[in-house]
Amino acid sequence: MNQYSIFSLVVILQYMIDRSYNKCDTYKGKILLIIHHIISVYIYLGGYLFNSTYHLLFILFILFHWITNNNNCELTTQTNKYCGYNKDKKFNDIIKQLNLDELIPNFHYYYLFFMVIYDNHIINQSKK
Repeated sequence: MNQYSIFSLVVILQYMIDRSYNKCDTYKGKILLIIHHIISVYIYLGGYLFNSTYHLLFILFILFHWITNNNNCELTTQTNKYCGYNKDKKFNDIIKQLNLDELIPNFHYYYLFFMVIYDNHIINQSKK
């Protein structure tokens, strides 16, 4: 199984689990939701499956976005709006589904900082 198949499988699985718990009836909301799941899986697996340089840049962009947006994701805000969810509803990604965000507060930030280190390591190894 190649990296694109793995990535697609995880996106579909995470999306299906989310949809089994959360109903979204608008076309725009459904599109935002699938885009959000694609981005989420790329955040968590992109550094392992794809080019680490692009992943590192993406992770830094995400961190910058979260920090400058008061620890909120604009995509979550818009998805909640168009799906009719409570405005404070957290995105139902694999981290939320496994309750890792409850067990380890700020898990997303810890993981992204880990990925910055990991991606840097892979990039530096490839230069040798």
